[in-house]
Amino acid sequence: MPPPSRHGPVPDAYGATKQQATRNIAVFIKDLAESGVAVVSFAPATTCYRGEGRWAYLLLTDDERRLEIRMPGHPLGEVRGGWTRIHVDGHPWDWDTALEKCRLPD
Repeated sequence: MPPPSRHGPVPDAYGATKQQATRNIAVFIKDLAESGVAVVSFAPATTCYRGEGRWAYLLLTDDERRLEIRMPGHPLGEVRGGWTRIHVDGHPWDWDTALEKCRLPD
């Protein structure tokens, strides 16, 4: 079986799990806080899972922005390393760029 696309669906056959996605979003929120974006709440989105290996979370920031993050359910090292992309409000990004896109423009 060929490896999945970094941008498109990440089939569960490659080991994506909701539990791992939840661990990944917790680290992502911590990294956001370290970059100056405070998340005051987060919850699974109503469209939490579409069978693509990513789970959706709605984040509310301290400046009242709402962000939808579709987090891959692969091991953190693979997600941070760019093996698969995080979707921020529908757009695919590697970990560092996703963090940047969540910050307010200067």
